Amino acid sequence: MSVLIKRIDKNAMMLSSIVNTYFLADQNQKLLSHLIGDSEHLKRWDGSYAASGANTLRFSLYMHVLSEMRAIMFDTQPKVTSVHNVIKALEDTNFKSQLKKWFSDTKDLNIVSLNGSVLDESVEYLRVEEANRKMSAFDNLAEVAIEKYRTLVTSELGIRVNNARNKMISHKQFQSTESAGRRAFEATDFGLVYSDAADIVEQSHDIIFSLYSLFTKAHFDSQSSLKHHEFVANEFWSK
Repeated sequence: MSVLIKRIDKNAMMLSSIVNTYFLADQNQKLLSHLIGDSEHLKRWDGSYAASGANTLRFSLYMHVLSEMRAIMFDTQPKVTSVHNVIKALEDTNFKSQLKKWFSDTKDLNIVSLNGSVLDESVEYLRVEEANRKMSAFDNLAEVAIEKYRTLVTSELGIRVNNARNKMISHKQFQSTESAGRRAFEATDFGLVYSDAADIVEQSHDIIFSLYSLFTKAHFDSQSSLKHHEFVANEFWSK
């Protein structure tokens, strides 16, 4: 196995794990969506001890989504599975060029005609056309992934989620305040709102699945899974 194929396989494996984590986060976010805003479920428990349990469940789901999405999107440790590390691989221009060549390869293209024969010049023309189509698709996918990722990382949402995970969710850091002395960071310190869970999942979608296609030459029908998650959440809360 060549060095190139090994590197492609490594990134494809990471993206498979990222996709699985993304779907789990989306399912949790869909469940969470029934406990925010003008929720009938919260109204049902209002004024009872169960309201405290509902609030705890809501916050736990929220923290889980933010933690998982931060891990797969922004973790910069070199040995972890994250979109950051996949994007970093694409920043290697030599590797990106080789990946594009692999992505647009047409040697396995099966060309047949109605009468069972195809002229050599026709075969070559079709191979060139297909290669050009694949190269264009590669450029579009790479541009979507890289540009949307850079936008997300530097956005208010991305910064909030990243800081909250580092200082509150996974690590319980303290801060000094004039009124209360030293205290642990809280969600309000980062301007977090429950809608951040849905936003970070939504804004990560195109990045993740564009990268998946780049390293697998395949299209993932993510929308079917996302619709199923919504169906599951609706069924769960209807009981």
